[in-house]
Amino acid sequence: MRDLRYAARMLLNREDVSLIDLWISYWNHGGRCHPFVFDALIYDVLVVHGFDMEALASALDELSLETTG
Repeated sequence: MRDLRYAARMLLNREDVSLIDLWISYWNHGGRCHPFVFDALIYDVLVVHGFDMEALASALDELSLETTG
């Protein structure tokens, strides 16, 4: 099982993906966190619920495909 928070931080370290880009994709996949809460979620400050992790996984998959293509 991959560490989604770590994967998100690595994706954000790239210059072509911003936190708001990741949050928008996460929100489009059903994520429920406010952008400020989402930032804390990515950096391991808050506990994450399973559904939000599923939305994060979908967002990471989507953005990873877009940036490699």
